[in-house]
Amino acid sequence: MNYSTQRAAVVEMPGEAARLQAPALRTDAVSVVYTTVDDTLDAVRVGADLAKALGAPLHLVHFRAVPVHVPVGEPTGVSPLETDAFIERLRAEGIAAAVRVYLCRDASRTIPWAFKPHSLIVIGGRRSWWPTLAERWRDALEAAGHFVVFVDPSEHKEPSHA
Repeated sequence: MNYSTQRAAVVEMPGEAARLQAPALRTDAVSVVYTTVDDTLDAVRVGADLAKALGAPLHLVHFRAVPVHVPVGEPTGVSPLETDAFIERLRAEGIAAAVRVYLCRDASRTIPWAFKPHSLIVIGGRRSWWPTLAERWRDALEAAGHFVVFVDPSEHKEPSHA
């Protein structure tokens, strides 16, 4: 798998040597944003490793847009993160995580309520010449000031055993 992160800028300070200037990275939790079941599971594996290394809890977050004709508090169905199959897959890999589902009209406008400033967020998805859902999420989260680790499982190359 290939991971990418947001980079900080090098800025000249008057009267001082160049310093690396970046907002403080919040390491009190690692969050994984739901995209698709398989891509989210790939991101959860990376997020769980980061959370373990930081000694922080892992949060799975799903922004679930509810159509206008349905009351926000009464959506039909459940989030894929809340299904027994998804939870069993996490348990099978020994991953413990808190699940948060945000019911909203516009998912991107819910970002400020879902994360503390400068949060560490992991997203799984494929890169494409046309922006994918995961890439749009990455852009929106980075624009909101968060640090994003993008996990693209299609770039993972298994070693050949020939």
